[in-house]
Amino acid sequence: MTLWIDIDDLLTYLAHHSRPSGIQRVVYEISGALHHLGGGTVRFVRRGENWRDLRVVDWSFAQALFDRMTFTPVDRKSPERAPAAQTPDEPETEASGLSSQLPAFVVPASDSTVSNDSLLGELLQIQKGTLKQALSVPGGFVRVTERHVSTSLKRSRDIWQTKRDQRKEQAAQKKAQQTRIVLPPGAPLTEAAGPGDIFLTLGAPWHHADYATMVRWIRDVLRMSYGLLMYDLVPIRHPEWCTRDMIQDYTDWHQAILPLADRIFAISQATARDVESYLKEQGIDTPVQAIPLGTGFGLAETATASEALVDEPYALFVSTIEARKNHALLFRVWRQLLEDMPAEQVPTLVFAGREGWLVSDLMQQLENSRWLNGKIRFIQNLTDGELRRLYADCSFTLFPSFFEGWGLPVTESLSMGRPCIASNTTSIPEAGGSLGRYFNPCSLKEAYTVIRQTIEDPEGLTAWTQQVRTEFKPRPWTESAKTILATLETL
Repeated sequence: MTLWIDIDDLLTYLAHHSRPSGIQRVVYEISGALHHLGGGTVRFVRRGENWRDLRVVDWSFAQALFDRMTFTPVDRKSPERAPAAQTPDEPETEASGLSSQLPAFVVPASDSTVSNDSLLGELLQIQKGTLKQALSVPGGFVRVTERHVSTSLKRSRDIWQTKRDQRKEQAAQKKAQQTRIVLPPGAPLTEAAGPGDIFLTLGAPWHHADYATMVRWIRDVLRMSYGLLMYDLVPIRHPEWCTRDMIQDYTDWHQAILPLADRIFAISQATARDVESYLKEQGIDTPVQAIPLGTGFGLAETATASEALVDEPYALFVSTIEARKNHALLFRVWRQLLEDMPAEQVPTLVFAGREGWLVSDLMQQLENSRWLNGKIRFIQNLTDGELRRLYADCSFTLFPSFFEGWGLPVTESLSMGRPCIASNTTSIPEAGGSLGRYFNPCSLKEAYTVIRQTIEDPEGLTAWTQQVRTEFKPRPWTESAKTILATLETL
């Protein structure tokens, strides 16, 4: 029996984005562990011209592409709104490849730059407006102080940096959308696979409307079994946190795919129960097996960035900014903390991730409040070494999400020796266990209380940190792989 893992959506994502998100990291870690344990009996495929054209691809290609993405640093001239990773000045060609170590090619679109002249003009206009405001005082006379001028210039500089970084991000996204990935040739799956083999989907290829047609062909024509990993049912159970296109694509895709699965895996007990309930509603009796997820994404083996990204004491929230993750709650908590406590006693709140969807109102509120006058910072496009440095320097972490299939930032925080204050819903307590502190993510009062108590009790925080470092036991990704292999052997 050979296990064939579809990594097409992983490769496509890595070629079109500056950093991997949670699902891509999980796919990478589990695939790598399966490759390590299974040897030649675990192989990988990617999509060719159509759903019948599945090609064998070597795991070393995915490794090289992933390493290039996670270890490439970015320019951090503005830590609050770091620009997206930029492609090299000289476009790569099919002859040069990604790098000398990468056995395949990514061809970027032509470079698009941000005009410094146009931004300089905007800077002068911003400074003109802010200085005019600083010069005007009630009573009909003008008084200029050094503090007025300094504050106004700093404000105009911050606005200009934000505009500059936003334009760089937009240019990088536009370039990524035009980028095409040129993969090395590989043997067709029809020639490499045999009856009794297993085809496994670990990722999120929900954008392929013909995926169910492909799986049906794999089962009926190639006589292979089919396995599927489920992360959560958010677009079905809580569509209010998703875009309309995502809801439709996700629902249609799963309604077509789930009846075809011979085995279904789930990333937590909470997700397994949710999937079992949904399958029952759909009249499907496929077994669901929860797998133990590994801890973190290799940060323990990553060299820590040498320079600090934040100088003052801070709390850390690692996540894409999207409605479901509940960044808005922490914005309100920090605003209340600054009203009730001296500013110097309130740690900075650091959002580490990228801007997602359904958060335009929140982002506007953050901008309007000048990110609570600097008490909230937003750092994007982190390398693994920089993320490790953020964990190493923070006082504690936060994870107020409404709904999670597992809660990887919680276990990642604990693995880095940092206590985590998290919400008490879905699988999150399953991830944090007895080492976490929890609150109702719908309650501003509960969140405020546990966070303020932690801030005002430094001795207790020190003891809690020591407990995390002593008692937390990291779980290797090979445990996830072993559960999958053992279950698939029963097919």
